[in-house]
Amino acid sequence: MKLTAVCIRCGNGKPGYSSICPSCGHRPEGEGLLVAWLFSAEHIDEAALQGVAKRIKDGQDIRPSDKMLDKARRALGTHFSSDPGMTGQQRVALLLTSLFLTPLVGLVIFGWLRNERPRVAIQALGLSLPASVLFFCLVVGLLLR
Repeated sequence: MKLTAVCIRCGNGKPGYSSICPSCGHRPEGEGLLVAWLFSAEHIDEAALQGVAKRIKDGQDIRPSDKMLDKARRALGTHFSSDPGMTGQQRVALLLTSLFLTPLVGLVIFGWLRNERPRVAIQALGLSLPASVLFFCLVVGLLLR
């Protein structure tokens, strides 16, 4: 049987990188899905897969670099699937902060997290841009008085 993917938990073969491992029942999610793709025939050849499987079975810890994880994100188009986004409470806190203190907080969050957590970054931008426009209008209105 041709090896198409390696389980990142037990090192046994499985039908595809996103499938449940028939040996241990592990199903990769989030960042684990990116690592699972890196250890599949979609990314490396069968000989390399066998080497990875042996290393996992021997108990070696395998941690791909950030560069490799970014490669998997681009290949899978999963920038958003590994990022759950902000909770409702975090969105309310950011909106209140943007309205009553300064909208710059959301813009800083956007700039800071746009590569690592793009969903959070877009949510922060979506909350702060309207608050920024409102804040700007209020300041201009006060200055023109």
